[in-house]
Amino acid sequence: MQTTAEAPVRDGADRVRPLGIPIGTGVLVLLVMSALSLMVGATSTASPGEVVRALTGHADPQLTAAVQSLRLPRTVLALLIGAGLAVAGALIQGVTRNPIVEPSIIGVNSGAALAVALVTYTAGAASLRLGGINLMPFVAFAGASAAAALVFVIVAGVDMTPGRVALAGVTVALLANALVMSVVVLNDNAVQFLLRYLVGGVDGASWTSVRTLLPYSVIGLGCAFLLAKSVTVLSLGDDVARGLGLPVERVRLQSLALVVVLAGVAVAVAGPIAMVGLLVPHMARWSVGTSYLRVFGFSIVYGGVLLVGADVVSRVVVPTTEIPVGVLTAVLGTPYFIYLARRGRGVV
Repeated sequence: MQTTAEAPVRDGADRVRPLGIPIGTGVLVLLVMSALSLMVGATSTASPGEVVRALTGHADPQLTAAVQSLRLPRTVLALLIGAGLAVAGALIQGVTRNPIVEPSIIGVNSGAALAVALVTYTAGAASLRLGGINLMPFVAFAGASAAAALVFVIVAGVDMTPGRVALAGVTVALLANALVMSVVVLNDNAVQFLLRYLVGGVDGASWTSVRTLLPYSVIGLGCAFLLAKSVTVLSLGDDVARGLGLPVERVRLQSLALVVVLAGVAVAVAGPIAMVGLLVPHMARWSVGTSYLRVFGFSIVYGGVLLVGADVVSRVVVPTTEIPVGVLTAVLGTPYFIYLARRGRGVV
C-alpha cells in the first residue's frame, strides 16, 4: 500500500514547483486581508493601532464591540468557509477527474439551500434550533447529501465524463433552485430571511456561527489530508488506481462524503457561495502541481484569501452599504468558468 501512496507524487512537475513560496506568499496575503477585515467597516475604517487597542479592550467601547463581536468572527468565519469550499472543490475535481465541477455545480449548494428553505417553510425559521442546538448544519447536510446522491444516480451506469457530471449537476441545481424560489414565493413570513440567506454572505457572522462551523471544518479538512494521497492516485484514472491497489469505490465515496460535509455546513452557516471551489483548485494545481497533499494545503490558504478578500471588497465597493460576498465570488468566477468552457479539449 505504500507504493500506492507514493507512486503518483514522484512527478517531475511537482519536484520543480516548490511549495514554500506560494504557501508563504498566501499566508502573508491572508494576514494582510485579515487585518483589513478588522479595520474596514461598511461606514467607517479604523487604523491598525485602533484595531490593536480594540482587540485588547482599550479602545472606544463602540469600536471594541464592533471589532471583537462583529469583524473578528466575520473574518474567522470567512476564512473557514473559504478553506472548506476550496478543499471541497479540489476533492470533487480529483475524484471525478473533471476540472469544471465544484460543489455548487453538482447541486450540493442548491440541495442544502433547498433543505433549509423547506424546513423554514413548513415549520418556520425557529424550528432550525432545538433548545441550544443549531439544527441548520444537519438540515443542510441532509439536503446536500440528497442532491449529490441524485447527481450520481443520474450518471450511474454510464461513463462519468466531465460533461455528463456537469450536466447532471446543473439539472439538479436548477430543479433545487426552482423549488427554493417557489418556497420564497409561497412563504411571505420568511421571504426576507430566505432571500438574504440564498444570496450567500458572512455579514451576519457571530461567534455562534464560528462555533457551529469550526468542528465540522477541522474534522473535514483533517480527513481530506488523510485521503490526499489516495485522491492523487484516483485522479490518474480508475484503471491506474486499481492497478496500484487502491479501493476506488471506497475512496470516491469517502471523498464525496467529505465534499458534502465541507460544502453543506458552509451553506448552512453562510448560504450558497459559489465559485470558490472552482477557482482555487485550478490555482493550486498550476502553482504546486498535482499532488493533492499540496493542493489541499494551497487551497486552505488561498480559499481563505479569496473569501476574506472578497468580503473586504463587499464592504467598500458601494459606499454606506454592503454587497453580499456570494455575489462577488460569482462575478469573479464566471469569467474563469467561461474560459475553461472555451479552452478546448480536456475540459469537457
